[in-house]
Amino acid sequence: NLCSDMATTLLLLTVALMAPGFAENYQKISVSDVTKPSDGLLKVGTIGDGFDYLVLMVLSSDDLFPGKGNGSEAHHTFDGDAITYTDFYFLQPNKGYTFELWEGSSPPTEEEGAILGIDSDGSERWGAVCHTANGDVPGKAREDRACCDIEDTEVCVDEYSYVVVVPASASSD
Repeated sequence: NLCSDMATTLLLLTVALMAPGFAENYQKISVSDVTKPSDGLLKVGTIGDGFDYLVLMVLSSDDLFPGKGNGSEAHHTFDGDAITYTDFYFLQPNKGYTFELWEGSSPPTEEEGAILGIDSDGSERWGAVCHTANGDVPGKAREDRACCDIEDTEVCVDEYSYVVVVPASASSD
């Protein structure tokens, strides 16, 4: 039932907000609270489609999923299909933190500032930037590749960076 699903979602979001590293590194800001995306939000896209922000979408009571967003909608891909959402969260570093691209050969941990999502099959997906022939696109990564939505088509690439949130003093500006 709808009330039960909403209560479960609220509980899971509360747990996610209390997860190690989450509350101290960055915060989620509902799209309904943003009149115009600003420089403080996680903007990583460069292809010029207007979907330049890495966002987290609530897909179900169990799933937070990374994808790309603008001021009114967000996109992610699943099993080759592009899916559009109007209920999602922008990400913003807390004071003293900044976003950085992780070029490591293995995925970062939450302690290293990873932005994590969960796929519907229960597997982890990391917030990432896909380096495509068209430019950089916000997306999701697993341990061996990253995927993003370009013109409503899932594009998977071997060239990508994980997005992490680190103390500003540790940033390599």
